[in-house]
Amino acid sequence: MALHWWLGPLLTVAMADGPVALPTTPTVGAGPAARSCPTDMRLIEGTHHEQLQRLCITYRQGKCWAFVPGLVLLEPRHTAVRTCMDRYEWPNRQGALPDVMMRFVEAEASCAAVGKRLCTEFEWELGCEGLEHLPWPYGWSKVAKVCNSDELFRPYSEAKLSSRSAQVRRLEVQRLWQGKPSGSHPTCQSPFGVDDMIGNVEEWVVTSRPQWPYRSSLKGGYWAKRHTGCRGTNERHGPQFRYYQIGFRCCKDPS
Repeated sequence: MALHWWLGPLLTVAMADGPVALPTTPTVGAGPAARSCPTDMRLIEGTHHEQLQRLCITYRQGKCWAFVPGLVLLEPRHTAVRTCMDRYEWPNRQGALPDVMMRFVEAEASCAAVGKRLCTEFEWELGCEGLEHLPWPYGWSKVAKVCNSDELFRPYSEAKLSSRSAQVRRLEVQRLWQGKPSGSHPTCQSPFGVDDMIGNVEEWVVTSRPQWPYRSSLKGGYWAKRHTGCRGTNERHGPQFRYYQIGFRCCKDPS
């Protein structure tokens, strides 16, 4: 199986006339191509690699918190991606609180009602990591508080969250809630200009990897999952599952 190294724009190569910078990643989200999308969406375009490897330089508590910048091993299975993605989590309005306790099937219906669809797992990953294959949307090292993913976990009541009473469920969700209005963390933005892909609320996507058991998967973690990054899929929940920290965002095909 052929493997390919991707050397990011931070690296240089030595030449006879002195060091020459490698080509930089093109600017995304600007120019005529970006106008293929509505103003409240961002164009995501590039190649998604199903598997990749990075070189960890800071490892603690079973997790990697920093990688060598610009050094990525790309495995050969890849998918061309071109989609429009909501800038914010549903309802996709700056300053609005994301909706939660949404089932996958409800998220599908909500997107369809406005002429959109749920993003796929691969679209979401490329939209988060950009063309440089970043581990976090803002760079190569985890930085606390850049995204809303560093709150303390609050124990939940399973009985209240699954109660037949809508009021009981609502009060428990309010007690647990630590989400923030969309756009509250302006530096938590992907290279494509998509906000809050890490933390805040976990997002439903349509499964792309055939090994996952359901057509529904979750991406991005939530406000109390500090190790979350652009890769890593929560594949354990079927389309009827809902929970206090689960929301979504929509995609649609470019015009």
